[in-house]
Amino acid sequence: MQIKLENIGIVKNSSIELNGLTVITGKNNSGKSTVGKTLYALLDAVSNISEKYEIDLYNYMVKILEENQSIMSVFRLIKYGQMMEDSPTDDDILRKYSYLKKYINKDYKRKTNSNSRELKLFIEELVNELSEIKKKVVFSDPSWNKIGENIPEEDRKKIGAEIQDLFWSQFDTAFLNLTKLLETIKRDPQQIVYTKESINQTLRKEFARQVQPIRGQNGSSVISLTDGDKVYFSLTIENNNVVDDTKTKFMAGQYKKVYLVDDPFILDNLERDQKLNQLFAFDSGESLLNSGHILSHNDKLRLTLTQNKQQSIFEQTILNDKLKNIRKKIDEILPGTFDLSTEGRYYVQNGMKLQVSNLATGSKMFSIIKILLDKGELDESTMLILDEPEAHLHPKWQNAFAEVIALLVKELGVNVLLTTHSPNFVLALDAYMRKYKLEEKSNFYQTEILEDGFVQYNCMDDDMGKIYEDFLKYLSEVKMLRNCYMYHDEEDTDSEADGEDEEE
Repeated sequence: MQIKLENIGIVKNSSIELNGLTVITGKNNSGKSTVGKTLYALLDAVSNISEKYEIDLYNYMVKILEENQSIMSVFRLIKYGQMMEDSPTDDDILRKYSYLKKYINKDYKRKTNSNSRELKLFIEELVNELSEIKKKVVFSDPSWNKIGENIPEEDRKKIGAEIQDLFWSQFDTAFLNLTKLLETIKRDPQQIVYTKESINQTLRKEFARQVQPIRGQNGSSVISLTDGDKVYFSLTIENNNVVDDTKTKFMAGQYKKVYLVDDPFILDNLERDQKLNQLFAFDSGESLLNSGHILSHNDKLRLTLTQNKQQSIFEQTILNDKLKNIRKKIDEILPGTFDLSTEGRYYVQNGMKLQVSNLATGSKMFSIIKILLDKGELDESTMLILDEPEAHLHPKWQNAFAEVIALLVKELGVNVLLTTHSPNFVLALDAYMRKYKLEEKSNFYQTEILEDGFVQYNCMDDDMGKIYEDFLKYLSEVKMLRNCYMYHDEEDTDSEADGEDEEE
């Protein structure tokens, strides 16, 4: 698989292979994170897109029904007014009335699975029902309204006429709104427009609405994700928005799950998922994850880590053998387990319960991987994006983490994209990918800052030495500086001693 970026962020024009492990290294502010954020936005936007679409559609229809009380008013007046020729049975009207109330009741929404197809059919039935009702409504006698008999006839007729006007006003409004709603929900059966907007909003969220460069290089931007002749994505972006043109393509491909990990301190704020769920009135993190709401990569990861999801015994049995080596390696660093219930977030080891937020910073990256493994989130359908995961790790633990990554690729088929500043980490990744005979599944890139300030990615698979030369150049510079001052200090000491001898 290959991702191509043209005029995205500060990236001018580059292609990157995604095949097992892809490593990007380079200076600070050289666009290393751009490809990771782009890839995350594309894959996250289309993950579970059908489920998101259905839930989003259902919530939209319910919202329209909630906002148009005229629909309820019409059925309420019919139910109690009995002003129709061939008046339907009370049971029939009551059924319609109760069925409508069911959908606009918030408590009902929270307790049931959304079924957009069922609601869509019901709305269509309502439109047809109102068309038939309009033919049967008569107001021959204002007494249908059960106006008090003690009221003078003239006043009764006046009140009856007002109620008649009210009914038809409510009726026309209800019929128009329902008809428009039905037309809207039938407009895009292939979900194309919805998917495009999902990608558009996710890209804008990850790039803080600055997908395109803010200086220089004007015109369109292009993002494509391909696998040989197969095109998963082909997007044109103008004015920081995905353009709806004939070239635009998008499909999920093999990756159903994508995670971008760039902050180990996310474990310090796991309680935030409860606040998010309360905000959107969902009972569980899992619901919010597939709700259609555009979440940041950190919010999505936080919800995934705390969602009430466990592997089945069958899944555990199948994966135990594959996970054995990976868990053994992680357990060398982090041997305990995690209790992430709503009562508290703990790391548990030998009867000790430690708040997850109190774990050593270096342990937290291992912790995230371990929790994702336990929840069955890392497999061949997962794209795992790691932004400088070695930042808080001692070289010894960098080596261990590099081996874990190699095992994720080998044993589970996880596709990994990572950025790094560390020569030790690059060397460890290269070494362990070779140890497990995964050379063909590893790609190393180095960023290059061009004269115009933009960046391109250069593949270094056949010239890894240049990566290390770049790191060593800066090591040599500071070593020379140190030596200069170290010997300078010795010369100053010698000079002072010589001066003292001369005085004597």
